[in-house]
Amino acid sequence: MTGAADNRKYMIAMALNSVPPIIRESLLEDNDFQTEFEFKPDAVITFGIDGVAFQRSVLYDAVRSVFSGDGSIELDDLEKRSWTIKLDDRENGHPTLFRLSDQKQLLLTYFSVLSKDVSLRLRSLEEYAASVNLPHESYSRWRSILEERMFEDDEFDTFRSDIFDTPAHQERVIRSQLVSGRSNISSLVPISLRYYERLVGAFDGCASIPDYAAKKGRKVFSQLSEWKPYEGFLFSLLLSSHSALTAEIDTDTLSKEELEKAFDHLLEYGDPLSQLGAFEVGLRILPKRPEVEPFLFLLLKRIIDDEPSEKKSEFKLLSALFVLVDGELSRTRLFADKPPFYRRLASLAQASLIQRQLVQGGIDYERFTKWALSNCIERFFMQSFADMRSEPRWNPHMTDSIQFHADFIGRIIIAGNAYQANLSDGELRNALLGEGAKELIEHYGFLRPFFPGPLEGTEGGLNVLPDELSQIIVKQLDSDEIEAASFAGLVNLSRIYTVQVDHVELAVNALKSANHRLANLLDKNTLLAILEGLATLSAVNRSQELSDQLLILVRRYRHDSQYALTVEEAFGILIVAAAARKELTEWRSFVGDFLTELAFCNLEENEGGTLHSHLSILLHCVPELWVSCAKADAALQAFRFR
Repeated sequence: MTGAADNRKYMIAMALNSVPPIIRESLLEDNDFQTEFEFKPDAVITFGIDGVAFQRSVLYDAVRSVFSGDGSIELDDLEKRSWTIKLDDRENGHPTLFRLSDQKQLLLTYFSVLSKDVSLRLRSLEEYAASVNLPHESYSRWRSILEERMFEDDEFDTFRSDIFDTPAHQERVIRSQLVSGRSNISSLVPISLRYYERLVGAFDGCASIPDYAAKKGRKVFSQLSEWKPYEGFLFSLLLSSHSALTAEIDTDTLSKEELEKAFDHLLEYGDPLSQLGAFEVGLRILPKRPEVEPFLFLLLKRIIDDEPSEKKSEFKLLSALFVLVDGELSRTRLFADKPPFYRRLASLAQASLIQRQLVQGGIDYERFTKWALSNCIERFFMQSFADMRSEPRWNPHMTDSIQFHADFIGRIIIAGNAYQANLSDGELRNALLGEGAKELIEHYGFLRPFFPGPLEGTEGGLNVLPDELSQIIVKQLDSDEIEAASFAGLVNLSRIYTVQVDHVELAVNALKSANHRLANLLDKNTLLAILEGLATLSAVNRSQELSDQLLILVRRYRHDSQYALTVEEAFGILIVAAAARKELTEWRSFVGDFLTELAFCNLEENEGGTLHSHLSILLHCVPELWVSCAKADAALQAFRFR
């Protein structure tokens, strides 16, 4: 190399190679850095599931030449295989790559904006934007450039990224990869906050999902309806994870034929969440859109008849996909500064989008469910435990397929009662309000269908505890004979009713008076049910005193001769009880204290490894935990590598 400029570029290249990849990539993407140091990297463009790769400048220049009238252009990919690029025969045709050796074909979608012809550029932009529902501000930005000139290479990459970060585009990509058997976590769960903001709306600072639904949710549904009524309605239903959201979905822009087509499509290819959303929307609009009534009974049967414990249950698949997506979003920390209910809204919407593609592609549910759960379940649990500090009413044990199905049954019961005036005599009314209603309740009992859902961790005070049930709790706990069963009423009722501070104090006093032992335990499962229930009670009611008493109780039963708790069981109880402390400093102190205590106790080989894995993920989810958990981490690392 000769000259000071070349030496400078060489030194910059060497320096870039010595820094971490994330810093290097950030610098290379920075236009100011490129301009100041006259350093313009030449990226690699990869296509398709086979990973065919080209030097960016070579490919883009070839496309521009083809659009300039040069006919076909030959070029090599990075593996030195020869390709020909030419325009297809249709009007406004896209450039297409043909591999000479085997005539493999790659359609270069979205590349027509590289044409010299301004009218073609603008028509292509209009087509692309409409096909993927590109936001107006993005469309306007790109149009202002294309009216003047072609994209530079970096601009075109940014444009393609903008297109790719749309639910409509990702839906096609996911379907294609699932059908081909080449999908992976990164393709199923995009690492782009912009994408999820387009899927469920950008977070607007609301404190709960009902507030979010009434403000941002309404705007999202309105925009989808304006885009394409039929497709927009189907995308809207991906946000059916709470009835407050489905209450905002409008069908006025849909014709009778489009509405019937949408309901018919959902029966054939829909995911459970969208089917439930369509059912709730259908009941609400029934008086003015009677054409949906036959579909509502079929949707109801479809949901009720699913057996969530079966291997091929759609609810088992939904649960697994939720775990997969939410666990991956925890790993990427895209939503680290957002409330848990917003991240779960995005997770459930993405899980439902994936499930639709699985249904349409005829993919084996059982195998996919096993794969999904094997990847992210631990991370999902640890993130959800950390979330309980701000949203204590929901914990990750409530994500199993049976509870998901019970949640759906509960929402169906509520919707049936809310819209009973819309129901005429017939099989649908009987199923919701007649004999069928009794069967719905009997399916899971009185309590389980009305447990909080994944987006309801912040909500409280929705159901006032009736006096007669309050008296039962007092009778069981304000007694000289305290036993395990004495806590059952309080634990069970606290899941759907708001219990009073007095009731929690009764539980605290009962534990103290019983010297932190539970008499007349039937078996260890009963012990675990009581301890887990009390942990949830302390979290929901923010009772630090109850969580402190529970810590003593767990210590005692860690060394019980008959029902000794494992380290994993103790961890699961205490991490939930930690949510009694809402403030971060108090929460991390409680977590650090009990984890350090567990880390320094006598551990079996597998216990030490599992506990360290849990702690490592918690530290990733909440880095502030390092302040209180450094000793526990050091002890567990020493144990593992002794």
